Amino acid sequence: MKKFLLGSVGLAAMLAGPAMAADMPVVAPPPPPVLYDWSGLYIGGNIGGVWYDVDRTFPNALGVGGFGPGSANNFSTSDSDGIIGIHGGAQWQWGAWVLGVEAALSGCWHECRSYTGVLPSAGGLPFTANTFAEHKITNLATAGARLGYAWDRFMIFASGGWAAASLKGTYCNAVTGICDSTFSVQNGSSWNHGYYVGGGFDYMIHKGALVDVILGVEYQHFDVSDNGDRAFCINPGCNAPTGADYDLSATGDLVRARLTIKTPGFAYFWR
Repeated sequence: MKKFLLGSVGLAAMLAGPAMAADMPVVAPPPPPVLYDWSGLYIGGNIGGVWYDVDRTFPNALGVGGFGPGSANNFSTSDSDGIIGIHGGAQWQWGAWVLGVEAALSGCWHECRSYTGVLPSAGGLPFTANTFAEHKITNLATAGARLGYAWDRFMIFASGGWAAASLKGTYCNAVTGICDSTFSVQNGSSWNHGYYVGGGFDYMIHKGALVDVILGVEYQHFDVSDNGDRAFCINPGCNAPTGADYDLSATGDLVRARLTIKTPGFAYFWR
């Protein structure tokens, strides 16, 4: 009898277990974490430093010891300066990948000036005695693509594309320190064209209802060596060519901090 009762209780427990389990509330799994969306339009400012080299070459050969490609009279200047600018663009995110386009305009604190020492004037060399040269790089512009990889609020990126800068040059008197007040202009336009490549990282520090705030650091190398085969000329229109006509080209490297304001995705515009 006792065995019968124990067996009945066990059987009842077995039958009741599934029913009781069915009546228990089901605990929902925790929602997946919401990752930051890097898609959107953005605009911002940046500040940093730039290191640069400017090459001056004389394209019109005038014989041995004169000007022309490979001439000993060609020279370069190098220096560094602070740089400040604005940037803006748009980007789209697919999974962890972020593809975008960006344009920027930057200027140097002191016009990215650089100087030679006193240029040689003895032994038939062409420069006037007690003369040195000054170069400027102004209005560096870039436009290109960005490819990033994101981990929630953090993204690394590579960038590259078209670059252009205004290159200017003049000669100065080493005795008085006075430079020609009118910088030579390249056939009415001193813009040189080339490319830039770089990379960096961004970190979203504040997500707002209207805009997000992003901090970042960026490196770029630029090369603006193409001047359309037009020299900085003594005569208007480079006619007639002279041995003193020259070309300018420049390369440089910059590092800057970025502050960016971004819309929270493109749905922002049709909410």
